[in-house]
Amino acid sequence: MILSFGEVPQKHEVINIAYAFIQQKVKNWFNGELPIDPVMRVVAMLEQQAEDIGGNGVKNITVKILEGVDNDGDKVINVWGMGTIIKVEEGGKKISFNR
Repeated sequence: MILSFGEVPQKHEVINIAYAFIQQKVKNWFNGELPIDPVMRVVAMLEQQAEDIGGNGVKNITVKILEGVDNDGDKVINVWGMGTIIKVEEGGKKISFNR
C-alpha cells in the first residue's frame, strides 16, 4: 500500500476519492489517547477504503484539524481526511530510500 501526501511517481489509475472523520475529546489526551491518535486513525481509514475497493494506494492525502465543542460542551478536535484512491500498475518504477 502506498500512502502519499503528494503525487506518486509510479504509473497509476485513479479509482475513487476517500473521506474519513474522527472526533477526539481534548480531556482524553494523555489519558489513554495521544493527540496524534486521531490523525493516525484517519489515515488508516483512508487506507482501508482503498483496500476495500481494490486500490493499492492513496495519494494527495489532506488532513485538517479543527477545534470545536461537542454536544456535551466538551472541547474536541475534529480531524478530517481526504485522499485519492489509486491502483498502481504492476512493474512500475520502484522507489528506494537508500542513500
